[in-house]
Amino acid sequence: MIPTCFSAYYTLIPLFNEISEWSLLRKWSLSEVYRVTLRTGESRIIKWGGSEMAGEAEIYQKLVHPLQIKAPRIFEFIQLKDSGVIIMEDAGKRNLEQQPEPEYFLEASRELPRLRVSATANLRMLPRKTIEAYSVSMSGFLQLLDDLLKSNRLEENRVLLKVEKVLPLHLEKLYQMVPTSLVHHDYHAKNLLIQEDGIMPIDWSNAYLSPHLGDLYCLITEAHTFCNLSKEDMISAYLEGTNLHINHLNWQVRIGGLCWLIKTLRWLVYGGIEIIPGSEAWIPDLLNNVDNLCEELIYDSQSSPELV
Repeated sequence: MIPTCFSAYYTLIPLFNEISEWSLLRKWSLSEVYRVTLRTGESRIIKWGGSEMAGEAEIYQKLVHPLQIKAPRIFEFIQLKDSGVIIMEDAGKRNLEQQPEPEYFLEASRELPRLRVSATANLRMLPRKTIEAYSVSMSGFLQLLDDLLKSNRLEENRVLLKVEKVLPLHLEKLYQMVPTSLVHHDYHAKNLLIQEDGIMPIDWSNAYLSPHLGDLYCLITEAHTFCNLSKEDMISAYLEGTNLHINHLNWQVRIGGLCWLIKTLRWLVYGGIEIIPGSEAWIPDLLNNVDNLCEELIYDSQSSPELV
């Protein structure tokens, strides 16, 4: 039985006639993901996205694959007026959420600088229009913050007002010192597949270009939650493939964390809570994390003025 969300695509995708089994992996109001088994025994991942969730294939085609990032292959993509379907490689059966072993989290931390170096090196392969379309500038993040401070839920929020005073100087320094790279923006355990030769990030639907390291911030947080790995362990794994100093990397992670939190809060407050059931309950904890990172940046400014 073909899931209802694919009914409009039945005559457009011949592969549907070859599917012997559908297995639901995720179901939201605007997104459904299935692993399907073909009569040949092969498997594929099929994703349906509605409204704003329908543009993932374009990100793979225009941004992820040209930057030579480790990501699943796209076999077919069809988009109708208000939705899209992607048929892609089944790149692995288990992710870090299902198998949260310390070594896999450490390898995901090692994978991140490789990913970022490749993206930065291959930016020249992208057309200028693509770079402009997918870049989030310093002023872009400050605008997101301003949007939050004008929203019904977080208008004049005390924590965000403090960030508004602290963040601009640090962001300016970051954008001057660190080259632009690719941000996954959902570098979480559920999107990190375990493979024989390492870790493959999947679900690039939120990817964009920026220098910030919010991906490492997210990974550090989950590594501690899932298997009690320390921030120091994760930072050390990341540093193995770089020439960065630990103090500078910690500073980058704090700014990246704030960028990730601001962008995520902006998405939630302006519609995301309608897409993901229960996500409204995330907001207090996210704001608490914003407050903690902001205080750490204030401390950075006082103890290591060379960073700013």
